[in-house]
Amino acid sequence: MAWDIDSTPISNQKFGRLRTRLLLSYLFVIASILTTFSVVVYALVAHDRHQQLNTHLRQVASASASTLEIIQHEYQELTTEGEYEEYKDSISTEADGTVIPITLSQLMRKYKADSDVDFVPSALAFADQGVEWFDPQQQLIVREGDLFPVTPLPNSVSPEGVLVQHGKIRSFILPVQLVSPSGTSQPLGYVRANASITRLKAELHRFRSGLVLGVAIVFGLVTLGGFWLTQESLKPILRGFEQLKQFTADASHELRNPLTAIRASIAVMQTHPERIHPADVDKLNAIASASTQMSQLVEDLLLLARMDRQASDQHTWRKIALDEMLEDLVDLYSDRAEVAQLSLNSQLLPYLEVYGDSTQLHRLFTNLLTNALQYTPPGGSVTVSLQRRETEALVCIKDTGIGIAPEQLPEIFNRFWRADPARRYHQSGSGLGLAIASAVVQRHHGKITVKSQLTLGSSFQVTFPLA
Repeated sequence: MAWDIDSTPISNQKFGRLRTRLLLSYLFVIASILTTFSVVVYALVAHDRHQQLNTHLRQVASASASTLEIIQHEYQELTTEGEYEEYKDSISTEADGTVIPITLSQLMRKYKADSDVDFVPSALAFADQGVEWFDPQQQLIVREGDLFPVTPLPNSVSPEGVLVQHGKIRSFILPVQLVSPSGTSQPLGYVRANASITRLKAELHRFRSGLVLGVAIVFGLVTLGGFWLTQESLKPILRGFEQLKQFTADASHELRNPLTAIRASIAVMQTHPERIHPADVDKLNAIASASTQMSQLVEDLLLLARMDRQASDQHTWRKIALDEMLEDLVDLYSDRAEVAQLSLNSQLLPYLEVYGDSTQLHRLFTNLLTNALQYTPPGGSVTVSLQRRETEALVCIKDTGIGIAPEQLPEIFNRFWRADPARRYHQSGSGLGLAIASAVVQRHHGKITVKSQLTLGSSFQVTFPLA
């Protein structure tokens, strides 16, 4: 498990990330609402338009069914009576050897064959539609319109009718029953009403395009509003954070004088042990230890406050040989490691230099190394290595200590935060060491990465651009 910190300034980094998370969360919610709204609206409109088309087909089929008996009678006259033989021959046509069925207008025009005016106008008011009349054997009698599927009728049709779609043609097939005065019924034939869905699809496509464009415009306006809202919502938090930083800096600064007086007084008392009652020696030592810890905490807070409030002054930076700095630290802490029964090793690549503040970098590596030594049980090892990775210097401080739980890795660089196992293993400490390390890395445009497993140890990797 690993966790890393980037190289932006502390306040900008934290509040920038918070601002980004708020904005992305807001936009995600709005986008989800708009998408759901668009999908639902489109589904409702599409369903309504398809239902309108289906209803229209049913109405056309029902209206046409009432004329089936008359059409069958007229068709029988045309095909059986000799007086219409000449007219029948004039309207019979063939296409590729196939007889084209006659239309309803042609069937009814037999009464006035010489007239230029149609006896019966077109049965349909719209283009891309058609109606077909069939006999009980599903043989086509006549048709009207300009749209007809090439597929035959289904073998069985429900008495209420059935909707069928073939390609871009939707049809409603309605069986027609002839009811006798006695109440019995017999099949009279079928009516099939046809309509093209091309126009409907084009309408829905235009509606969908307009809906998408409208949602995009609304989302763009919402995004602009989201930027303003997140800025406004963070202003009170930023003011509170600035006040907290100012309070921390002021309080730390004011605490230095009384702490200095306490430590000086204790030091004077300890230089004259004969004046101290034997029963008060341990108490005085405890006060001295506590004041030392308090002084260190105040110094850490002041350092963080300065780094928070002051821009990095790179004019005072100089080239720093990392191998020399790390070698001095390893030598400095070798005795401490030996007392703790730890193996302290180093693998340092020479001639790697970075630009930076030597005091801050020294504090960074001191914090990481002391943490590794503190949380590694006797018999373990700590390794400090320095390598080159392309245009960066990579410092790795690896231990075989108690490790860090995966869910705690995002928290370890927060101020005053310490994991429960760390508190139990090593009670002293303020929880500011890694916060200072992270701040130093960020001021030097570097990156710090943590890899850790419980009971197996941790590895802190720090990268800096080479000088």
